[in-house]
Amino acid sequence: MNIFFKLKKLPKVYVSLTGWNYSSFLNKLEEIKKLGITEACVFLTTVPIEKHKDFFNELLNSNLKYIPLVHLCRENTKEDIEFFKKNFKTKYFNIHNEAMENIERLSPYLNNILLENKPGQRIDEKGLQKIRGFCIDISHYYVSCIEGYEEYNQIMKYKNNRKIFVCNHLSGASRGEVGHNIQSDKDYDYLEDIPNFIIGEFIAIELMDPIKDQLRMKKIAEDIIKKKFI
Repeated sequence: MNIFFKLKKLPKVYVSLTGWNYSSFLNKLEEIKKLGITEACVFLTTVPIEKHKDFFNELLNSNLKYIPLVHLCRENTKEDIEFFKKNFKTKYFNIHNEAMENIERLSPYLNNILLENKPGQRIDEKGLQKIRGFCIDISHYYVSCIEGYEEYNQIMKYKNNRKIFVCNHLSGASRGEVGHNIQSDKDYDYLEDIPNFIIGEFIAIELMDPIKDQLRMKKIAEDIIKKKFI
């Protein structure tokens, strides 16, 4: 199989609500309002669990209409999934390996659940069979490849099963390290070396930087993917 075959269409790239603290999320919500953005992904893992209800109310009062992907933490429940599906038409929810324990708690939404890869962490392949597929973090994949981690080989076993690669996260990567803050406009140059079988239907930018900076990196990522894969 040629792992660098052409994509049929350019995957959509979304900015994301992220942050190292709760105020960062609120600042990004204000940015999104000012910029008139109505579609974005959400990373709940760094929202303090005690602030989730408050944050959900902030989302309801925002101008967001569509949230295609939510990064869940292990404390999230099926009721949280229902909130996003009902109010923001959310298609997918990604988790880490540690949240796979007792994954049945999220029934009947297992077909909306995706497993994210992490450098140095084996993929729970038995758990993977119970859910929709992968949300491949592209920078994590790149680091795992460079460092020779076992989960890289686990992912490569699925290269002929395109349907299992549903969507992606995108951070910076250089010298084998993942970066969640922009260091340079060249942070996404490593995309030139990525096989496109791991690219899903859309990509969520995972940067802690302001939305205006995410928009710049979004354009850079789109240009590289278009040049390489379309």
